[in-house]
Amino acid sequence: MAKVQIEITNIDGNTVHGIADGTAFSAAPFRWGSKMLMKIATPGEFTQGQKVAIGGACKKALAKAEVALPKAELVRPRKPKTEAPPEVAQEESGA
Repeated sequence: MAKVQIEITNIDGNTVHGIADGTAFSAAPFRWGSKMLMKIATPGEFTQGQKVAIGGACKKALAKAEVALPKAELVRPRKPKTEAPPEVAQEESGA
């Protein structure tokens, strides 16, 4: 498995610009459920593995630059778990 050569060139707010394997990219955060992921702006240029590596490197660069990602707030919060009532054993009545 080959490593992806990633170089971060610039950080504008939450958008990260850089070069990966000789191809320029820009990545911005987006919410996916309860996670914040990085969306790569050059579609079709990278494989899925390269996109994952770029996203991880971008998150590390943002953390190093002390830029906080937006909080991933759920649009519709999860329902609280409720306990099921204990099952009562029904006794068979004999006649």
